[in-house]
Amino acid sequence: MPDSFIAAPPKDLLLDEGFRFIHGQAIAPFTIRYETFGELNADRSNAILVCHALSASAHAAGRYHDDPDEKPGWWDGLIGCGKGIDLQKYFVICANLPGSCFGTTAPSSIDPANGRAYGSRFPWPTIEDMVHSQKVLLDRLGITRLRAVAGGSLGGMQVLMWAALYPELMDSIITMAGGAAVPVQGVAWHLIGRKMIESDARFNGGDYYDHPESLRGLQVARMVGHMTYLSAQALQSKFGRRRRGNTRQFEIDSYFEHQGRKFAAQYDANSYIRVQAAMDEMDLEEKYGSLQKAFAKWRGRTLLVSFDTDWLFPVGDVERVESAMVANGTEVRHERIASTNGHDTFLIDYGLITPPVTSFLASLP
Repeated sequence: MPDSFIAAPPKDLLLDEGFRFIHGQAIAPFTIRYETFGELNADRSNAILVCHALSASAHAAGRYHDDPDEKPGWWDGLIGCGKGIDLQKYFVICANLPGSCFGTTAPSSIDPANGRAYGSRFPWPTIEDMVHSQKVLLDRLGITRLRAVAGGSLGGMQVLMWAALYPELMDSIITMAGGAAVPVQGVAWHLIGRKMIESDARFNGGDYYDHPESLRGLQVARMVGHMTYLSAQALQSKFGRRRRGNTRQFEIDSYFEHQGRKFAAQYDANSYIRVQAAMDEMDLEEKYGSLQKAFAKWRGRTLLVSFDTDWLFPVGDVERVESAMVANGTEVRHERIASTNGHDTFLIDYGLITPPVTSFLASLP
């Protein structure tokens, strides 16, 4: 993106008292890595919390250096001056999730009690934990109300959890390619990937940090996960049954190998299985008895965005959220977008997702 900007470096919130997880375990001290973009106005009323997906980080937009070859933040096409989330109007916060390996305390972090990585001893976080950690950060920043909470995929699930847990703290929510629970076919693909990691001989139950090379199980798990982000149309148009050069190797094989190696070189297997499992564990209908009850206290404005080729969160799953909110009398706008890019559309097709976001934010009273 040639119109990106120079972002401020990440910041760390150190919780000396630690952080307690929903399942009972506590880690102390505990660090939350976060980034901010834009300027907070005088009455602190222009803040938007952006929630990231499984493999992303707090670096939602901008570049750290004036280098056009540096990869910008994961939602750089949507966040910036004059973009869908306009930094001339809004102050954006994005926090790295508990258990993620990009700055917030995670399985690969060193336990000060023994000088070794937490590894298998690290708690299994939930999406409630993710939302609670964001709430702790906002409290420390002195932000008591949000203009919006926005995110896609796992980020979109966090947005819906915000509406259930803290419905009075924001004016609006924006969720893309996300639902109230991962459908069973998505859970199945996720389970296959996690079992591949756990069956890797070097995984050692999660205590593998004495060996610097990445796990083959994580590489293959990422290939499986990547399948759920694409669409049949994208696979056919990008790869078809074409071979690589004069070899017998399919182009899709070469692509998946490249993506698997690249991902495993920068992400942690313990983080992957925990953050992904948190996605699968979330089920607002199961937690509250019905989706209507889950969103019973939510009265802000809602923008739901779904994509017709999304395998992970099909349009019908987003419609279930819409129906529950409408039944509660909540104002909901559901944008059903046609795209060949499947689940990844929210990270790729900015020409499609920017107009509804711009229009929605402009319509807020």
